[in-house]
Amino acid sequence: MLRGMYSSISAMINLQASQSVITNNMANINTTGFKSETLISKSFDELVLSNRDKYVNGQGKKQELGSLNPGVRIDEVNTNYTQGTIVSTDNDTDFALNGKGFFTIEDREGNRRYTRDGVFKVNSMGYLVTTTGDSVLGVNQATNALEPIYVGNQKISMDNRNNILLDSRLAYRFNIVDFQDYNTLNKVGQNQFEGNNPVTANNYNIQNRVKETSNVDLIDVTSALMTNMRAFEANQKVVQIMDTTLSKIANEIGSIR
Repeated sequence: MLRGMYSSISAMINLQASQSVITNNMANINTTGFKSETLISKSFDELVLSNRDKYVNGQGKKQELGSLNPGVRIDEVNTNYTQGTIVSTDNDTDFALNGKGFFTIEDREGNRRYTRDGVFKVNSMGYLVTTTGDSVLGVNQATNALEPIYVGNQKISMDNRNNILLDSRLAYRFNIVDFQDYNTLNKVGQNQFEGNNPVTANNYNIQNRVKETSNVDLIDVTSALMTNMRAFEANQKVVQIMDTTLSKIANEIGSIR
């Protein structure tokens, strides 16, 4: 009975973690460029049960009773990098990547980050930055240097070759990178990723005055939430029944009345 309780409790711990992932997806359903996550579960290794209750010539012999699965555990959280829907914003500093790749940004400490969120703005010093104030990096077409994109008071736009135009003059090109293995990427908050060994992306197109929406599907995430809650409640009832039974065994069976 205790083994069954342990299995149910491990399932509840797993489902609670899954609930956190699902609710985070729901909370970011309107976050630009957000990539949904899924918690992956894995069974514990099966245990072989045995005893020495089999007697031959007065001696206890080992006999196998069968196997027992002690439950499930959290394996990993997978990120779905499928592109979201591109919608119009009519804002000159909004951009969306159509295809694989990430914008390159740099925080105040000089750390490189990567994002699909192309909703930018021009700060008080004239630089193109993210909504959290991190610098957006681009290749200066005059010097070929990778640097924060300076817009100033000029009008920013794009041509059909993914070049950034300032007052209709060629100025920069976004530093769009990609990764051979997305499993090496880590979410670091603010809709940003960390990753090593980025490579220059090629198969993409940048659109201006639009943004990429979250790839969270409302119907799928709502269904997953309901399924998760029902599974948690079922395991919770199993634990309550076992707890009541064990309580009776401890307090009533064998007691003198």
